[in-house]
Amino acid sequence: MRKANRILTVLMFVFLYIPMVVLIVASFNTGKDITNFEGFTFGQYAELFRDKDLLGLLGNSVLIALLSTGISVAFGTLAAVGIHSLKPKMRKAVLSLTNIPMTNPDIVTGVSLSLLFVFVGTGLLSQRESLNFGTLLLAHVTFGLPYVILNVMPKLQQMNPALTDAAMDLGCTPVKAFFKVIIHEIMPGVVSGGIMAFTMSLDDFVISYFVTGSDFVTLPVEIYTYTKKPIHPKVYAMFTLLFGLIFVLMLTMNLLQLRSDRKRASKRPVSRGWKIARRWIAGVAAASMVVGCGFLFVNGRQDKTVLNVYNWGMNMADGTDGTMDLVAEFEKRYPNIDVRMSEYESNEVLYSKLKNGGISVDVIIPSDYMIHRMRNEGMLLELDFDNIPNFSYVDEQFKNPDYDPENKYSVPYTWGTVGILYNTKYVDEADVTGWELMWNEKYAGKILMIDNSRDAFGIAQYLLGYSVNTTDKAELQACADKLAQQRPLVQQYVMDQIYATMENEEAYIAAYYAGDCMLMMEENEDLAFYLPEHQGFNLFTDAMCIPSCATEKEAAELFINFMCDPEISGANMDYICYASPISAAKDYMEEYLAESEIVYPDEELLSKGTSYQFLSEETSRYVEGLYQGATKINSGSVEEQPSGRNFVWLAVAVLAVGVTGWFLFGRKKRKS
Repeated sequence: MRKANRILTVLMFVFLYIPMVVLIVASFNTGKDITNFEGFTFGQYAELFRDKDLLGLLGNSVLIALLSTGISVAFGTLAAVGIHSLKPKMRKAVLSLTNIPMTNPDIVTGVSLSLLFVFVGTGLLSQRESLNFGTLLLAHVTFGLPYVILNVMPKLQQMNPALTDAAMDLGCTPVKAFFKVIIHEIMPGVVSGGIMAFTMSLDDFVISYFVTGSDFVTLPVEIYTYTKKPIHPKVYAMFTLLFGLIFVLMLTMNLLQLRSDRKRASKRPVSRGWKIARRWIAGVAAASMVVGCGFLFVNGRQDKTVLNVYNWGMNMADGTDGTMDLVAEFEKRYPNIDVRMSEYESNEVLYSKLKNGGISVDVIIPSDYMIHRMRNEGMLLELDFDNIPNFSYVDEQFKNPDYDPENKYSVPYTWGTVGILYNTKYVDEADVTGWELMWNEKYAGKILMIDNSRDAFGIAQYLLGYSVNTTDKAELQACADKLAQQRPLVQQYVMDQIYATMENEEAYIAAYYAGDCMLMMEENEDLAFYLPEHQGFNLFTDAMCIPSCATEKEAAELFINFMCDPEISGANMDYICYASPISAAKDYMEEYLAESEIVYPDEELLSKGTSYQFLSEETSRYVEGLYQGATKINSGSVEEQPSGRNFVWLAVAVLAVGVTGWFLFGRKKRKS
């Protein structure tokens, strides 16, 4: 029996830590492919420490973790003492309420906190931007507090209550008794709770995503946008260092706690070394708090103009893959301006954040139909083209578009098409005819559908022969029915998640944007792209605008002018693989991109494309409702749907757990 227990323990640890082993090995790999170890190197770590942007994001995460942990420890410890003093029934009820933030789904917590902060910020306090560093800190304290309370409460229950009474009999006030007696007895729980709060804060993404403003971005939120291209090995190096830091910290604390427990059991006084260690921990925590507050104070008083740019994920060259770092180049030309980038994943997310007043940014890059909508709702500022002389480089065909007839509010950034990406190894060329491929039952479970109501309905409309700008409810209902028919065939509804899935051949067919498909085709040579010309396809334009919430309009116009420079635009297209609305930019692009028929289709093919137009608020809501009903957004893969096979495996898993538990615990009880 003992041997079986050991085997199970070893298997458990292998299961838990093998992913970290793979990550650590990948961080020392000279190549970028984790499946092929080409050689050992420390180069990824050297490159990590040269990347000021990545280190800055790491610093942000560590800072918010330290500050939230300090606040959580202070208030959580006091709260635990207060809860411990309650009557048993009341204490149990309060603890149940305290534990809810830990058991509540993160997405529910994130959305509810975001709604609260927006309501208080814009509704009650009339702030220009309701989501900022403060809201992020409060959110992290919210889920950090319960972990501190959970760890401190057992220590309070183990403590001899007579100690406090004795201290007060000897002349201590309740406050002095707390610091002289109680805090020393519960310190292991305080430290454990602080470590848990720190680690939970350091890697939080879901809650942070919903409460992050444009002024402060953490590493997990930024990493979420790294899905368009393979993650650089220097990121593996950073994750390895973080894992090592947490591992050493946890190991040290466990060893110190074990030593303290042994001495307590032997009734010997706690050693001077343990006391010194506790003081060092407290000192480091206090110093970190002071440094963090000082950083925030200095950062808030900087003399530079801060320009907040809100863009699609990985939609601007950042110096990787040998491309030009456009933000660094702009800051070199305008040293008094500090550019801060943040990303969104869809036009609808952009609109929602700005409409709710959650953030304040200076430059946005929405698509054509969303520009039309925002212009109609007064969400955009008119541009001063005296500050944008490079607008003259923009091709005439992109000036005065339908979504901005007088070119008062926008300057084109990129343009492209929506088509079908497929894997030639698994998809029969005879099936590659039109949009009907997305409904081909032969490829059930291997189809990815775009997770965007406007594009999804557009595809159904092209297939059924309707106008993509129809407002006829009968036609829209027919499109929803068509999408509902497709749903059993769809593996998942995706945006940027498409990259890894298609590149790793986990799916064979997907509808997506041409430029992004080019990026995926560079990673997997078996991928191909086509436009269903006989049915039609979306021809879109993304453009730079200044939202009405902007605080640095002149700096924003300087940035827009910078992006219209043909050399800058060309360097940018090399990275994002889209078409530039500036023909002169082709002279600065890689030849294969400038001549690509995917990036720059011929005029005859382009004539088959149509652009989305703004739909009324009523129609937009109607379409969104139909879309959610037809697709059950993010419903998961076909394999994840309930089936007889799944229930069999579930039953087997439950049986296995039951048998294991019986062997581990049942037989021991019988022996005893």
